[in-house]
Amino acid sequence: MRKIIIATAASIAAIGGVAVAAGAASAQEEPDPSGWRAEFVRANLDQLQTLQADHATLTADRLALLGEARAAAEAGGDAEAVEHIDQRIARVTERQGKVGAREERLTTFAAENCG
Repeated sequence: MRKIIIATAASIAAIGGVAVAAGAASAQEEPDPSGWRAEFVRANLDQLQTLQADHATLTADRLALLGEARAAAEAGGDAEAVEHIDQRIARVTERQGKVGAREERLTTFAAENCG
């Protein structure tokens, strides 16, 4: 009985190793430029670029408003509000970086796949 359990465990481990190796190999393959993603980007590139630009504008405007709110809270002597606003500024700044990275990825993908 013990030999059967050991043999079963060894075969499961071997199958798992093959599955992991196959998954790693497929993860390293380049995306197919004729795939659904490239087709979608080709069909909607203008809208996607406009959407990303709008999102960048929105985050920049939000940062400006938060800066004004921070100045008002600071002038009013509300240290707790200043702390909360600083936290929101940090979150929006992080989001702004993500939007910029997304714009770069879209531009790169479009240049490589949407000739």
